[in-house]
Amino acid sequence: MTKKTLTRQQKVFKKLAASGKYVSTGKVLIGLSYQPRPPEMTPGEELIQGILLGTAGPVSRDRAIVLFAVVVTVCASLFVSCRA
Repeated sequence: MTKKTLTRQQKVFKKLAASGKYVSTGKVLIGLSYQPRPPEMTPGEELIQGILLGTAGPVSRDRAIVLFAVVVTVCASLFVSCRA
């Protein structure tokens, strides 16, 4: 009898199964295509990504308060300077 030669796929399967990282069921390796979830983005990262993608992201409450204060200050200074 002739001995069957292993295909490249079978060789890789046996090598990965022997590594101990994956559970072999005989047909599939459990855990082979597992990819951990990426970490949550910080508000700064979301802002930078929004700028790069050209999308207007949600404005945080602190930024909204600061923006409102700046607008009120500019309007008040214009009002005072026009009255004089």
